Parts: sequence; C-alpha cells; structure tokens
Amino acid sequence: MKILLTGGSSGIGRACYNLLSLEHDIYAPTRNEFDLANFAQIDSLDLSSYDVIINCAGDNQGTYHGWHNNTWQNQKNQVDVNFIGPLFLAKQYTRQRKIGQVNYLTTASVEDPISYAIFMVGSKGGLQFSMNAIKKDYPGIIFTEILPGKTRTNMLKQNYQGSKTDEEIAQEYAQTTALAPEEVAKTIQLAIQLRLDRLAIFPHKQLTNK
Repeated sequence: MKILLTGGSSGIGRACYNLLSLEHDIYAPTRNEFDLANFAQIDSLDLSSYDVIINCAGDNQGTYHGWHNNTWQNQKNQVDVNFIGPLFLAKQYTRQRKIGQVNYLTTASVEDPISYAIFMVGSKGGLQFSMNAIKKDYPGIIFTEILPGKTRTNMLKQNYQGSKTDEEIAQEYAQTTALAPEEVAKTIQLAIQLRLDRLAIFPHKQLTNK
C-alpha cells in the first residue's frame, strides 16, 4: 500500500511512520518539503498513486497566550494548517481518486472547547464539520476522523514557543494523564486495516493504591 503521511517528523506522525513503514510504502515529506499552509503547492500535487493519506500535521503556536494575546499571525497559521490545508488536500485527492482513504486528526477538545485555544480547536471543529459534509459525495473514499485525547507530542513545546524549558514541559505532562504517540499510531493503523470512519482514543485515568 502506498501512503502519503504529513507531519511525519515528530509526534504522532513519526510514530505512524515507524509503525506503518514496516509494511507499507510511505512518503513522509518534511515541512520544508511540503507545508500545508502552501495552498498553491497542494493544488499542484499528484496524489493519484496514493492508496491512503494520513494527515498528522498540526499547528498550535502561541495558544498559551490566549485568544486575545496570541498574535494574529500565529492564529491565522493555525487555521491554515489545521483546517484549510487539510481540506485542500482532501479536495485534491478526491479530484484524482475514486477509491482510497483520508485519515485526519482532529482533537477530543472539539467536544468541549475553551476560549483560549479557540483558533486551534475551532479549526479542528471546522475540519470535522467539512469532512462530514464532503464524504457524502465520495462513497468510494473513506474519510477517517481520529480524535485523540491529550497526547505527549511536540505540540505543547510548539505552543509555548520557547517560554518553557523541555524539563518544565515534561513536568507538565507528568502531572496529567496523556497518551503516547505510539498509541495513537496504532489506532490509525487499526482504522486503515478495518476501513473505519471514526475513532476516538482517550488516556485512562491513572489509578493508585492510596
């Protein structure tokens, strides 16, 4: 199977590459080679040979500032990378394929959004809404939504933009329950194997004997 994977340099995307490249032919361009915010590049892509697309790329820069204090440039890029780019990618894929599968990540936060992250969560919610509308017109294409809960990736580091050290970010993750990227990658693998439409994955609350 031939797969196009975005966001393969770290986090969930890297875990997907490590897992799926054992059995499949995967092309995982870096962000320098392929940027979801470069809409002209997406419009020129030849996707006709790809059986599956896995979109793990995402943007969360500066979200910790809140929706008032984060820069408009960061917020616009979140919408471009998390919503418009993936939608254009699906548009190009459905132009060129009658059968196939598009796997895309939203977030469990779309079920209970908070205002400080509204550009990130809102863009994921917009993607969810749009993909649900599009898939009605393309019965040969499986549109698979993956909704992960909090996951230990570079997204938190990207969020803080150098205002916190790696050690401080690791401590923040240690204070909560979070998924490993490999767990989400296995969920995506299952969605491909079983041709599923939607999968949500949440970390189980840690239990103690106290």
